[in-house]
Amino acid sequence: MDNKELFDKLAGFAKTAYQYKGDITADTPFDELGKESMKMIALTSLIEDELDVEVTIHEVMKMKTFGELVDRVAEEHEE
Repeated sequence: MDNKELFDKLAGFAKTAYQYKGDITADTPFDELGKESMKMIALTSLIEDELDVEVTIHEVMKMKTFGELVDRVAEEHEE
């Protein structure tokens, strides 16, 4: 899966988990999506279930932008 495909898939997961209607870019801050823990749990569960990549809630809470999440998932997905 190339980076564009991965980005699009993760953006779809984020839109579902956060019930977000806007466009998501690499620069979209997590504060804009929402920092609610239940939504983060939904997002990390989708990533784990669909991509078999484990990203903890704690990691996501430290991330400032959506691009950081994409980079983190890409790093583990390549292994």
